[in-house]
Amino acid sequence: MNRRRLLAGVGIAAASSLGGCLDGSLGDDAGDAEPASGDPDRPTELRDATITLGIDDAPAADEPPQIAFDEEASSVTVEGTVSYSSSSCGEVALDRATYEPGGSAATVRVVGRRDPEAGEECTDDIAADSYRVELTFDRGVPDTVEAIEDGEFDEFVVTAP
Repeated sequence: MNRRRLLAGVGIAAASSLGGCLDGSLGDDAGDAEPASGDPDRPTELRDATITLGIDDAPAADEPPQIAFDEEASSVTVEGTVSYSSSSCGEVALDRATYEPGGSAATVRVVGRRDPEAGEECTDDIAADSYRVELTFDRGVPDTVEAIEDGEFDEFVVTAP
């Protein structure tokens, strides 16, 4: 079924290009072949979560991120732009990507942060970088996806559909 596309809040944040955590744990449903709902079209696990920085046509930093579902590819894409402090010491990173099959809900958190390896001599400016996070599931797409952008000045939380 053709599913939802939602524009949602943009955070002012920084994070690393490959940083993050993938938690595809299945909780109490770890041994089940189907999600707790019994729906064979819903995922049982999150297989992969990747972040790509510097994408074209992403929403601006003052616009909400977009969440798009692709049921045929069993994937969800979150795109946005996150602002962060210090172009020389800050970064945008995927902080967390999780999936809870019992409730068929995924969560993505993209953050702006200080790069600890950058040293103490940091510029005093604000920077921004666009990103795309792609979640890949074993089958289908979750019923809901929550995208969190946590930046220097604000945190935005968007849920689709």
